[in-house]
Amino acid sequence: MRGSATAATDLACHVFGRKQVVRVARFTLRRARLDIRNDRCANGEESLIRWLLRQSSPGQTFHAVDVGANIGQWAMLLLNGARMYKREADLDLHSFEPSSYTFARLSEILHGQRVTLNQMAVGDRSGTATLHVELPGAATNSLHVSHLTGRQLATEDVQVVTLDDYADQAELKQIDLLKIDAEGHDMAVIRGATQLFGNRSITVAQFEYNHRWIYGRFFLRDVFSLLDPMGYRIGKLTPFGVEFYPGWDPDLETFVEGNYLACAPSVARHLPSVRWWKDRG
Repeated sequence: MRGSATAATDLACHVFGRKQVVRVARFTLRRARLDIRNDRCANGEESLIRWLLRQSSPGQTFHAVDVGANIGQWAMLLLNGARMYKREADLDLHSFEPSSYTFARLSEILHGQRVTLNQMAVGDRSGTATLHVELPGAATNSLHVSHLTGRQLATEDVQVVTLDDYADQAELKQIDLLKIDAEGHDMAVIRGATQLFGNRSITVAQFEYNHRWIYGRFFLRDVFSLLDPMGYRIGKLTPFGVEFYPGWDPDLETFVEGNYLACAPSVARHLPSVRWWKDRG
C-alpha cells in the first residue's frame, strides 16, 4: 500500500502540480482530524453551551467568563442559549475586551443584557500591556506581534488582570464555563488562573489554539503540563463531541485553528465524545 500510494502521489504531482496535491492532501488530513472551520454554529461551540446548560440545574446560577469578547459574538450565543432554556435569570456572565474601539462596540451591542463588561485584557500577571491593533475592531488584535502582516501596527496601552485576581475582587467562587479567545495569549490566561484551576473552581475552560501561539512561544504541551496534574481532561471540541486525549502527543502540535477544552472529570464523563484517531483502546 505504501508503494502504491507513493507512485500515485508522484503521478498526481506530475499531472496536477505539487501545489494542488498538497492542498488536497492538507484538506483531507484536516477533515480526518476533525479540524473544522471556525464557525461557532458548526464547530461545536454552540453545542457545548447547550450541553452544559442542560447539565446544570434550573435555578442554579451559571457563571461564565468570556475572555477576548470582541463585539460579543460568543456572548450572544450564550445569551441566546440561556433564553432557549429559560435560564436568563440564572446567567452570570463576565466579558473582557481590551481594545477601546472594540469595547465601545461591545457595550452598544450588549447594552441591557445580563453581562458585566470589563475593558481590560486577561493574562498571567496584573498590570499593563501593549495591544497590537491590526484593524479597529479586528478579531486578530493581540498582545503578541504577528510578523505575517508585513506592516507596522498601531498600538494601545491596556489594563491586564489575572483571572485569579479578578475572581477574588468579584467574589467569583465558581466558573462553570470559561471561554478564551486571546489570539495567541490563551496560555497566559490559563496560567493566570492557576489558583482557580488548582481548586477545581473552573469546571470547563474552552480555549482557541492556532498558529498565533507561536508568537507567544506557547504549545499545547504547556496546557497538559499545567492542567493534567490537576486532574483535568483535555480534548478538542468538534461538532460530534469532544476528542479527549490520554495525554500530550507531538501529533497534537499542528497549530491548526481549533477550540480545545480542559474539563473537570465530573463533567467530562457526561459530554458527548469521539475517539481520537490514534487511540488503540
